[in-house]
Formats: sequence, structure tokens, C-alpha cells
Amino acid sequence: MTGWNATIGAYLAVLVLAGVVELIARRPGTATPTFGELVSAIATTVPGRMALFACWWWVGWHFLARSSATLAPHVPPP
Repeated sequence: MTGWNATIGAYLAVLVLAGVVELIARRPGTATPTFGELVSAIATTVPGRMALFACWWWVGWHFLARSSATLAPHVPPP
């Protein structure tokens, strides 16, 4: 198994785990907060908002900005 495959597998495992926790949180009578409730609770403080911003920036940088470089052809400078 290559490092790339292990990384993709780890991200998929995290997504599946997050989905399972979300389903558990939506059952009636549970004390587990949903993802939206968790983010709302974190965003009530300034450090929490800064942490959410940093996480969102990291996701955008690693999955959106870097992947767009592979989609657009590289044009060498004149």
C-alpha cells in the first residue's frame, strides 16, 4: 500500500466515522450533539471562531487550492 492510498483510506475512515456519529446524534433521546450543534457551540467564543477559520482554511488549501493547480495547465512565464 502506498502512502497516497493510506491517506485516502484514513480520510474515508474519518468521513465514515463522522457519518456514524451524526446518525447516532440524530436518534431521539441521545446526548450526543449533531455536527451543526457542535460547530455552533464552538463558534460562540472568539478562539473557537479562530479555530473554525483555521480548519476551514486548511481544508480549502489542501483540497481546493492545491488540486486546482493540477487541473489548470502550467503556463511557463514569458
